[in-house]
Amino acid sequence: MTVDIHTLLLVIVLMGTVLAVSVAVVAHQDQRDGMRYWAAGLALHMASYVFFSQVDALGQFVGLFAAVVTRACAWALFTRGLFEFYRRSAPRGLIWGPVMAEVVIFVLLYEQAAIRFVVVNLISVFQAGLALGLMLLARRHTPGRGQYFLMTGLVMATVLLSFRVLDVLRTGSVGVLDASGNNPVQVISLLGVLVTLVLLSIGFVLMSKDRADDQNRQLATQDELTGLANRRHLNQALTQEWARFKRSRQPFAVVMIDIDFFKPYNDHYGHLAGDECLRHIAQVIQSGMRRAGDLAARYGGEEFLLILPNTHAEDGQRLADAVRQSVEQLNLPHAKAPLGRLTVSMGVAAMVDGGYVDALALLSAADEALYLAKQGGRNRVQLAQKATVSAQVPGRLLPLVWHPRYESGNLVIDSHHHRLFNEANRILDVIVAGRGVAEMAQHIDNFVADIAEHFQEEEAFLHQTGYPGAVEHARLHRDLLDQARTLSAQFKGGQLLVGELFVYLTQEVVARHMLTADREFIVFLHPAH
Repeated sequence: MTVDIHTLLLVIVLMGTVLAVSVAVVAHQDQRDGMRYWAAGLALHMASYVFFSQVDALGQFVGLFAAVVTRACAWALFTRGLFEFYRRSAPRGLIWGPVMAEVVIFVLLYEQAAIRFVVVNLISVFQAGLALGLMLLARRHTPGRGQYFLMTGLVMATVLLSFRVLDVLRTGSVGVLDASGNNPVQVISLLGVLVTLVLLSIGFVLMSKDRADDQNRQLATQDELTGLANRRHLNQALTQEWARFKRSRQPFAVVMIDIDFFKPYNDHYGHLAGDECLRHIAQVIQSGMRRAGDLAARYGGEEFLLILPNTHAEDGQRLADAVRQSVEQLNLPHAKAPLGRLTVSMGVAAMVDGGYVDALALLSAADEALYLAKQGGRNRVQLAQKATVSAQVPGRLLPLVWHPRYESGNLVIDSHHHRLFNEANRILDVIVAGRGVAEMAQHIDNFVADIAEHFQEEEAFLHQTGYPGAVEHARLHRDLLDQARTLSAQFKGGQLLVGELFVYLTQEVVARHMLTADREFIVFLHPAH
């Protein structure tokens, strides 16, 4: 079988051009992912084959010289793009030195075609090997499988170049372009170029996409300022740890951390210094995590939370105190603090033997302990009192306890929250007293109506303040109310126990919502709260 070489060259040029344009289109200058260099490299690589195919028209010296130089520049741009992708400093001499070497060698050895061909192609092998070596060094830190497509393309390019060098060494001559397609070396080389181009283009695009996806996953679970886990990741981890406790009864502890006098610090030194302070504290907290399963997260504002699997209260207290001492030893100046330096207060609570009804109760206990630590003078660690379930209240039905830390600073919203707590506890009294279903249903209907009224007024307030999450917050309100009304209907129809409905209304709709979603807008209203 014979192949028309000119047609094959045209196919290579057209495909290479399409690939170069495609890579250029998806390149983003602000991402610094090397895509622009890669697109330019593909374009020059195609140009080298254009010059090669036009040797007769341009003259052998000009055509071959242009082909050699543009190919060498293409490899240099490939390598430069990889250095940018890996965020490494690009050594100009190592990248562009081979290009200059090929220029000099081509001119000096032009009359000795075989030697010139071998040396020039060996330099190209070096360039491809340089790019491949860089990828191999960084492969463990490169996410996804796109890198393997690119590595395969680089290996194939190296093999093709070596194959051509060996053929010249074997025959002792370079030969000319065989348009008849009877030269198997030319046919194999050009077909290999087609495959290599596809692998190089797709591989680099996939590699860039894989890294972008990995960064997006990190952003979805990582606090941008401190680098610690964000609230979303924290909630997932806490849910998983609670589920693990329910299965295995292995203890776990949580530690609530608050920077002492952070608002005066922000007011005195400025918000930029406040951000830097948060980063310093976060680094100390992260370095205090001793096991792979321990999680440090930013809870909101200047508050942090630690989740410590397989940890009893006393062990959590010791770890927390070590972190507290490390923060104190930073000696970060704080002119508005009594000690003249930054300190932290901590509250520790541990889930052991079902002492808390759920993860929310555990968080509330740690929060209460933190409050006591701050009331007791700050720069200290307070261990939560062991939880006990009242014998007067069946199962999971526990009263809600109002805490000043739940306040938002808005008198209307805070009065609503306080009122809902009291209403929930009055309903609990009705349930414990064993009143009839009709009376319970009437109390619950009134409770749901009051919750809906509170949600409506809260949404209006958030829109007035310009809270960016107001729309999402309203959607969460609707979901909670829809579920509450569905469960209420099931209770009236005898399909649901009153205890299950009460737990949902008090723990999910009131308490958990206030300690998660509401805290986010409280932090927005009072950044240094």
